[in-house]
Amino acid sequence: MIYREIPKFIIKRNMQKSAKTGVYFDYLVTDPIMRQICIEVTGKSDYEVEFVENDYSDEFLDAQYNQGRLGILQYHNTAAYISFSDEKCDGRDSGIQSVPTAFNRFYSNTHADKKLYFYFLPCSGNNATSYYLFMYRLMKTVGFDFINTPSSLAGQINAFTSIDDIIRARKENGDKNSGNNAAYILKNAPHEYEIFGKTYGANKYATSLICYAICKLAHSEDHITLYEYNEKDLKELPAASLKVIRSMGNINIVNIDDEIERRELEENDSLRSPRFNAHLLDRLGEKHCALCNCSISEIIQGAHIWPVSNIKRMTTLSSDEKLAFATDGENGLWMCQNHHKMFDSNILFLSDTGEISYKKDLSEDDENYINSVTTVSTLPANLITPRYKDYIGKRYATT
Repeated sequence: MIYREIPKFIIKRNMQKSAKTGVYFDYLVTDPIMRQICIEVTGKSDYEVEFVENDYSDEFLDAQYNQGRLGILQYHNTAAYISFSDEKCDGRDSGIQSVPTAFNRFYSNTHADKKLYFYFLPCSGNNATSYYLFMYRLMKTVGFDFINTPSSLAGQINAFTSIDDIIRARKENGDKNSGNNAAYILKNAPHEYEIFGKTYGANKYATSLICYAICKLAHSEDHITLYEYNEKDLKELPAASLKVIRSMGNINIVNIDDEIERRELEENDSLRSPRFNAHLLDRLGEKHCALCNCSISEIIQGAHIWPVSNIKRMTTLSSDEKLAFATDGENGLWMCQNHHKMFDSNILFLSDTGEISYKKDLSEDDENYINSVTTVSTLPANLITPRYKDYIGKRYATT
């Protein structure tokens, strides 16, 4: 890197869709914006700027369009990576899609004296929702400094302090539509975590950012697994994101693969299936027992309605059909360990309309105990789907 007495911006003009939209970076990043950034980052108001074309490359920029919506500000021996927000915040991830790419480029660069910043461009839409705040806190956790935090977010963008802190914030500010969540973070035991991350569309950006933050916060005794899952064509996070996650360490990456799940189904009567859990998360949201509303993640399990052992005995089904039934989210409910065991032991029963009943020959003490811990008498109406009813019929047809 050249030693620079005067701060200098080097910015690619072209964004991915510039040729189509007619919007280029030199339209968006104006003199007042660059001057503000320069003062905040270097303490200097005078600067130079060079807007370069796609074929330009140096130790910080590759010969391609502006990935990560980046500007590189060089001063003395320091390289400041400035990622600019999108000018539109009209979708859940539209305002932060460039952030993981910017972080990848920053993290992978070997220059010793570098810093990472985020600048809020004027935008249409609301960039101060609880979802965006969660994303900004993840960014702060991985090392972004915010140059011009909007007044609507003042004092709120604080780094997370632990993985459990992220989980709590996720639950408090969680999207009401569980199917819209890009990733779920589950705690199964002390120091044992699972991330179920979607890899398609805009979800891959949020999944990547969540993983970076967890990598930063993980301790040596933590065991963390990222399960990459989707139902579409893209089965993995972008290669650059995977490279950074592996380089940061702390997270074991597992792709939810049909062959692995099929082998697990063939070898065991009780299926420990990441795909089944992923489907339950999409259908039911965060872990909470359907029969007592307990939400202590470490003791909540995915309970099959039509048991895996019964599915395996169906000689009329192909292996693909068995796998589909065994991992179907409508063939399951979240249950705490107590209720899961009572359900599997036929101490508790579910009807096809969702009513809960007990085994008839229970002692009075046992029935009183079950009454005391079973706070739900009927499942919510939205869970009583035709497929749920079909699975209930199959469950009790084999007993």
